[in-house]
Amino acid sequence: MAAEVGLAAFSSIVSEGVKSLFKPIIRQISYVFKYQSYIDGLKDQVKQLEHKRERVEIPVHQATQQGDEIYKDVADWLNSVKEFTQGAAKSITDDEDRAKKFCFKGSCPNLISRYKLSRQAAKAAEAAASLVGKGNFSNVSHRPTPKLAEHIQVKDFEAFDSRMKVFQDVMEALRDDKLNIIGVHGMGGVGKTTIVKQVAKQVMEENLFDKVVMAEVTQTPDHHKIQNKLAFDLGMEFGLNENEFQRAERLHERLKKEKQLLIILDNIWTKLELDKFGIPTGDVAEKDRKDDQRRCTIILTSRKQDLLRIDMNSQKNFQIDALPPKEALQLFEEIVGDSTKISAFQSTANEIVERCGGLPVALSTVANALKTKELDFWKDALNQLRRSDAREIHGMQANVYTSIKLSYDFLESEEAKSLFRLCGLYSEGYVIQVSNLLRYGVGWRLFENVYTSEEARSRVHRLIDNLKSSCLLLDGDAKDEVKMHDVTHVVAVSIAAEKRMFNIPNVADLEKKMEETIRKDPIAISLPQRNIQELPERLQCPNLQLFLLFRKGNGPMQISDLFFEGTEELKVLSLTRIPFSSLPSSLGRLINLQTLCLDWCQLEDVAAIGQLKKLEILSFRYSDIKQLPLEIGQLTGLQLLDLSNCK
Repeated sequence: MAAEVGLAAFSSIVSEGVKSLFKPIIRQISYVFKYQSYIDGLKDQVKQLEHKRERVEIPVHQATQQGDEIYKDVADWLNSVKEFTQGAAKSITDDEDRAKKFCFKGSCPNLISRYKLSRQAAKAAEAAASLVGKGNFSNVSHRPTPKLAEHIQVKDFEAFDSRMKVFQDVMEALRDDKLNIIGVHGMGGVGKTTIVKQVAKQVMEENLFDKVVMAEVTQTPDHHKIQNKLAFDLGMEFGLNENEFQRAERLHERLKKEKQLLIILDNIWTKLELDKFGIPTGDVAEKDRKDDQRRCTIILTSRKQDLLRIDMNSQKNFQIDALPPKEALQLFEEIVGDSTKISAFQSTANEIVERCGGLPVALSTVANALKTKELDFWKDALNQLRRSDAREIHGMQANVYTSIKLSYDFLESEEAKSLFRLCGLYSEGYVIQVSNLLRYGVGWRLFENVYTSEEARSRVHRLIDNLKSSCLLLDGDAKDEVKMHDVTHVVAVSIAAEKRMFNIPNVADLEKKMEETIRKDPIAISLPQRNIQELPERLQCPNLQLFLLFRKGNGPMQISDLFFEGTEELKVLSLTRIPFSSLPSSLGRLINLQTLCLDWCQLEDVAAIGQLKKLEILSFRYSDIKQLPLEIGQLTGLQLLDLSNCK
């Protein structure tokens, strides 16, 4: 019995051994007679690989469009897939017909070709399956960590002696690890921002600090905007539902991780509680520094020395003065760029420079306005600068206002002037989106002989270039953005008001201010960056053509059903961050409305838009809207519908 069991075991072992011995031989034979199965297997794997590649390429393309960086392993995988599908796999499938041909005058198959092709197909199928398995990526991209030194532009910095002295003094102060807060002050338009931008660039080039972050504060500090800019420079993002205090805590923890950190807060007007933004200061910063040699240094710029010294406790302050006469004339001549013209107009040029008071912002606007003009224009400009009735606004010197107004007057087209006034309806210090200028300009019919969206876009970009070349607009942080110097903004608001276009400031009694404005028969009203809970019951502006409300925050707000009664001439309406259960019934009376922007809003019933028969541009960007109403089909003239980033 034991012998039988042993024999059975021995037979089993021999059987398995024989199988393993013949398995490679069987596989080799199968390459000849099952070649079509191997080819089909390869084709199936290639098909699966193509599907997987499509699932990866779509988010990769979207990420690239947003400026994100693709992970290296994702890029390498896509390259491997491309090489495989265009190389080995394609070569094998192309050779399939050759393997099907018969030899010996058609009497038998070409066994050698089948064997080679089958074997190649089997190996290629395994490679394809491996690539499919490696193509499972949870994320394909990441937002690149911004490098301030790379995207910061300091094209207005001139290495004049007066500027280099301040620049070198600030750099020397930054090397003193006993200094935590450094102040830079001077009047508006003197070049404070330009100096600190150059400092930031130099600091990064010398690796004096591990990280440099910078944000503009302005007259009405917006905590979210400042926190967002600091977070962007750090390469971090906030959640949509995080409140101001949660954001401050997260930002504080992130800033503490940097061993050597420089924070620049530009253009402050009032005392700031830095800890509310999330910026470590005082005892906290000192404790961090002593504990592990960490260092956080802050540069503040302001027009007010006492604000820096007393309220913000800056330990060292540097004043930037107006350019001395020699440097002012040199800057003017460099911008004009025509030495022959300067020589011919020398006496006129000298007085123009003198009238600009040594302020770079005034010198650059006047020089850019005059550099292509002849003597009569220069003399006319000087006469305007000599005017004794040139106004003073918000403490601005009269000659500064006149110099900027002069550049505006010298704009070659009424369209450029209209666009400049439109920019004056934004809040001081805020970026201006070019796409919004396009939509408002089209709806308001600012552009002549423009019939398509593409033509309008080209016109807007040309006009913006015109305003930039006149130093009336500045480059923004992003491609689709522009900015306006705060001194220029004051002038823009004043010029716009002369044309009955009113930028209503953040006043306590909004209703009273609105009544005063309505009595002036406005054609445009803007309420920029306001914490508004309620508007007047009726607007009642019979000649109003444009109404903009850029609201801060997301709290409750009421707009009366009667609000738009008496505003039937309205052509452009933009309402931001407003919760609507339904649109005001009086909205349907706006029969001339051509641009409607309801961005960052909470929207439920929007059926009323079906009554706006002349509507050409409709935007719901970043809004919470579940579905479009059937009534949208009645908007037969609609040219642009923007649903980007809708929840």
